[in-house]
Amino acid sequence: MMPVIAFVLVRTVPGTSHELIASRKIKGVKMAHSVFGRYDAVLVLTAKDFYELSKIIYEVVEKHPNVVHTETLIAMPYPLPEVKKPVEKPHRVISFHCPSCHHLVEQDSTICPFCGYVFQ
Repeated sequence: MMPVIAFVLVRTVPGTSHELIASRKIKGVKMAHSVFGRYDAVLVLTAKDFYELSKIIYEVVEKHPNVVHTETLIAMPYPLPEVKKPVEKPHRVISFHCPSCHHLVEQDSTICPFCGYVFQ
């Protein structure tokens, strides 16, 4: 299973994003940066699954005293995993056309089911 990667956009109490950035030392936080714009910080998290990711976000990041709001963006895996279609085994169909009516008849037939022709 591929790890889950998430970008957490964080709004903090003004002037306190540097305290949140110190959370780089928390398990699962791979990068943390203060940023300019609508958000005050961006954290890059990795986790083995969504359960572990939610624990990091809800129990660590959102409980930080200076965090006002978070928005989490989950990264799409790349390349996208291929969906494997089941492979059909080829089967040999042996048949022939009736000399009388030209319908397709299985090889083991002795009489054409369509016209009644008797095969020799």
